[in-house]
Amino acid sequence: MKKTLLSLIKYSLFPALLLVIGKILGVYFVASMFRMNVEFSMNDYNIFFFKASVSASQLLTLSSYSDIFMFLTIVLGMSFVLFRALVLHDSHISSNTVFKLAKYNLLDLIGTSFELYHSGIIWLLFTWISTVLIYINCSKGITYVWVLFIAVVFSIFFSIIFARDLISEINLTNDESKNRL
Repeated sequence: MKKTLLSLIKYSLFPALLLVIGKILGVYFVASMFRMNVEFSMNDYNIFFFKASVSASQLLTLSSYSDIFMFLTIVLGMSFVLFRALVLHDSHISSNTVFKLAKYNLLDLIGTSFELYHSGIIWLLFTWISTVLIYINCSKGITYVWVLFIAVVFSIFFSIIFARDLISEINLTNDESKNRL
């Protein structure tokens, strides 16, 4: 139990940091793209320590596109974890793939079930956390509804893919244990 909890904490640090950094970088990227005035202010008691001097319509644009940027950072991480779980999983990786990875000294990309599913659960959790944050912004009227729709669709899509891979891995493990008996 202790090993599982420590690994969950270890795997959650990077996505949590990426979520915050993705939002902040998204704010600055969108603000510079649309020439909006955004500055850091250490005297405010806001959660991200920045304030925006923008109109309501600009706030809608700034929040919506920075939410997309934040969500994209999490989606890229989740995509990498899903790729590793589907293609580079030690329980069902092809020998050709192993030889290609060995040729380029990339054997560390091959993951165990313990590693892949713990990190996958964390990344999936952060995918849904970012979707909830987008929902909160949407319910406040500072994010477009289509941004929420995209986030929900991707979150459901990744959840289904991850669940299907997890179920197939459980079935594979059960079949192997039956064959040993």
